[in-house]
Amino acid sequence: MILEIDYGNTRLKWRLVDLLTMEIVARGATSDAQELVREVGRYIQVPIRYCRVCSVRKVFDNSVLSDLLLRSLKIMPVYAVSLPELAGVTNGYTDAAKLGVDRWLALVAAYSAAQTACLVFDCGTAITVDYVSTKGFHLGGCIAPGVQMMKTALNSSAQQLAGFELDESASGFVRGSNTRSAISCGVATMFKGFVQEHVAQAVKEWGSDFQVVCTGGDGRFVSSAAGNALFDEDLVFKGLAIACPFVGGV
Repeated sequence: MILEIDYGNTRLKWRLVDLLTMEIVARGATSDAQELVREVGRYIQVPIRYCRVCSVRKVFDNSVLSDLLLRSLKIMPVYAVSLPELAGVTNGYTDAAKLGVDRWLALVAAYSAAQTACLVFDCGTAITVDYVSTKGFHLGGCIAPGVQMMKTALNSSAQQLAGFELDESASGFVRGSNTRSAISCGVATMFKGFVQEHVAQAVKEWGSDFQVVCTGGDGRFVSSAAGNALFDEDLVFKGLAIACPFVGGV
């Protein structure tokens, strides 16, 4: 089996993939590396042959993860990095390595599937958007606070305004009748404005010949705001498989 890990700012997502069929055997999300090892341990009737990781964490956190995996599961993980070019996509950053590896893998996976211009939204702790041209050139992107960041800001600066949840069913312009709903619709409006502004910009540049792809925890909400968008919760994992393919025998 192959163990795939997406080590984000707030969660550690994982999948176990069958080496023969490439089907997903199990998946989950944990808060730390030790919990990951415990969860994965329940499913390893067949030995793990390979482990690939997308991590936006610091070197220390990656070192702790690697040590745990080596001690507990007898595997040394391979970490994806942002490259100047991969799978027909050219990195648009002046220093390619500085592009967040999760964004890099998401846009590589999106372009590899669409083979046309892409607008890629990754909606986690932060919401990011990246533009990829028809010929695979990364044209840059934007980063804004996500729902979790907004929650943290409200919790730390205005305690009476804390505790809201994003209302994914809200459509159109709405106004709240209490503080909780007012915050929810306010955040939703900000998200929709961010998404729709970038979609409008893509239309100016590419007309209708582009694909909007969304991933991340709040990806479904963003995909609804974008209109005719594709939601793919496994976009980063798909990019990870492209960046770190298993080359050994079954």
